[in-house]
Amino acid sequence: MAARASVPPLSLLVVMLVLSARALEMIDRDVPDLTCSKGLTDCTMSSDSLFAAAPPYPDDTTNVTHMQLEVFLCCSAAQDCQPCLQIIITVKIAEDNIKESSGQSSGQYHFNEDVSGMGQSEDPEPRASVKVCHSSPGSSEICKVLEFKPSLDQASEQHTLKLLLKKNVAFGSLVVVNAFSLSEGTSGIQHVTIPSLKQVCSMRLEGAVNDCDAPKLRAETDFKRNKFLLHLENSTSRSQDEVMLHMFWHNVSRADLAWPANKRTIAIPPQLVAPCLCFQVWWKRKGLRREFCPFRDQQETQEKMQQNVSISMAESQMREGGRGLSWNVTAPCRLEGEVWLCKKNPVGDQCKEVTGSRQRLQNHEEAGWRAARKGHWKTGEFNTSSHPLVCIQLQIHGMKSYFQPHCPFAKSRWRWSLPLLFAVLLICVAIFGAYFIQGVLRGYMWRWLKEDDVKGAVGGGHVVLLYPPGDDPALLEMMSHLGSSLQALGFSVSLDLWSQTELGALGPVPWLHSRLDRLKRQGGKVVLVLTQTAWIRAEEWGAHRWERNTPKNSDMKEQEERNETASSQCADVFSASLSCILADYLQGRAGERFMLVQFESLPPEPPDGFRLLPELFRGLHVYSLPSQSLGFLTEVAGSRPMATASARRKRAGGLRIASRALAQKLSGFTAGTSVLRLTGVPQGCVGVGDVDSAETVPLKPCLITPPSSPDSIQKGGVREWV
Repeated sequence: MAARASVPPLSLLVVMLVLSARALEMIDRDVPDLTCSKGLTDCTMSSDSLFAAAPPYPDDTTNVTHMQLEVFLCCSAAQDCQPCLQIIITVKIAEDNIKESSGQSSGQYHFNEDVSGMGQSEDPEPRASVKVCHSSPGSSEICKVLEFKPSLDQASEQHTLKLLLKKNVAFGSLVVVNAFSLSEGTSGIQHVTIPSLKQVCSMRLEGAVNDCDAPKLRAETDFKRNKFLLHLENSTSRSQDEVMLHMFWHNVSRADLAWPANKRTIAIPPQLVAPCLCFQVWWKRKGLRREFCPFRDQQETQEKMQQNVSISMAESQMREGGRGLSWNVTAPCRLEGEVWLCKKNPVGDQCKEVTGSRQRLQNHEEAGWRAARKGHWKTGEFNTSSHPLVCIQLQIHGMKSYFQPHCPFAKSRWRWSLPLLFAVLLICVAIFGAYFIQGVLRGYMWRWLKEDDVKGAVGGGHVVLLYPPGDDPALLEMMSHLGSSLQALGFSVSLDLWSQTELGALGPVPWLHSRLDRLKRQGGKVVLVLTQTAWIRAEEWGAHRWERNTPKNSDMKEQEERNETASSQCADVFSASLSCILADYLQGRAGERFMLVQFESLPPEPPDGFRLLPELFRGLHVYSLPSQSLGFLTEVAGSRPMATASARRKRAGGLRIASRALAQKLSGFTAGTSVLRLTGVPQGCVGVGDVDSAETVPLKPCLITPPSSPDSIQKGGVREWV
């Protein structure tokens, strides 16, 4: 037998093949597992063990000269594709050995005569074989024996065997292939890494590879309104499976989150938005994660991140020894930029760069960035000492705006702030003391002024207090308290509650006219308390007078006059005063003798809610107690001519003191500060105001002529109401 061929050097090499996802092709899954090139016939494949005892053919002279590995996707009609590995083996068979085994030198088959001379017989055709073994980490080795018949006329040529492995091949796995001839002992070993599922899915083969199915995201950004939304695109295809979401900034990540059920859109907090913010989304029951980075390379996101970037500098011990300056930059993402020292101008805001201090920031992890719970930080050193004018400057690549210089060693201005603070405190104490002294002086003003001065200011006029009967019982106590307070200030007060005996003897109308005569002699006012009952009485009384002046036949008119005469004999004082108010109005003296007052603790809520003030009351002054005590007392006291300015000031001071005293008494007795804003009356006449809001007296009158006044009543009918 001829000498065997030398061992090819290819069998001793270990080659690492990394396939690109772009070169991955799809083939039909029904392609035969073993394919032989022209010149090889009767190709078969069988399973075998790596440790087989003997080669199947002792005269086999096959040499493995080359081996090539190619990864494909084996598919059924371009669907449900799986990875498969094709092993292309190039073999060569020694021509001399084939001739020896055949007994010829010309490459023809040789017929030997039988020793016994019984006839002739044909030698069996030569066969060859190659063993191929493959394995992956974590799995056992599998071997296949490839058998074939070489053609004698093409023995000097190289032939190829294509073995297609469809099983035991997974995405992302490392496959080790060993092909050798049992007879020659030659082998070729190669490694191949099957592309990962992520690489395959990046080729847009979602429809071909079932495992590439993963949710898709779409971002909606609105930097003006600071609104960031994340939309789930294809959630309906696998609605029964839960969608998972993972956020990360470079190597800083948060825990996995479950996408809210029955929602296709979620909002991203603005403080989390950064150029390096990315999302991973996947189905919970599948391992493939789709990565989505919507804010990468966006100028608006770079500018927005600037508010979350900070820089600091402090004096510290340097690594090489000695004292120096250490700086620290913190940011949500790793940054690309520069830091340097600058010297600030004591007069202006300019900061001149210190030559040779510029240091570069790089955005890869090996550049010294460290991950923290809320971002990334990087440190550095300057071999210089601290100075009040030394600052640090930061510039980030891709940002239009710049950071202001950070000057941590600037002299503190506390020495100037401390005296200023003491001065401000001193001024505050002085103001507080002035207000305190003013309050004390007002409290003792009653002692400094004589009682005659206060009584002289109010004038000693007469006040008639009227209220509708049958009203709130608390109103009776309020009226009695108001009358007592006015008497203490020097007024003479008439209250029907205090004159029940005299009122029963005279009757309401004569009693009222007797008080009006006294008021004419002494001066003063008739004060009607405005309550809900008074409101209703005035409206009903006005409506009754309108019906009375409507033309009717003589019998009806005579009957109404008899009824009115009978009712007037038992009328109350409040109802009798309404006729006097009408008489003053018809004579052009509306508001001369009568005025209205409301208590803030018992506001006159109009019946049925919002309603205009009764027409009969629209020409009268209205005051709210206790907040408008000064105006009330000024109206009741009336105006008197004063000879000198000193007398006018004295009277104004007395009225102010009296109004404060009246307000304090009424405030201590009442509860609440509700004030009714009367429709049809200017807010200057009714409202809550400071009791000391006026410095001069008397107040400007607020007389109002009602748009539809009761002047339709003939003047001849006035006397029967007076």
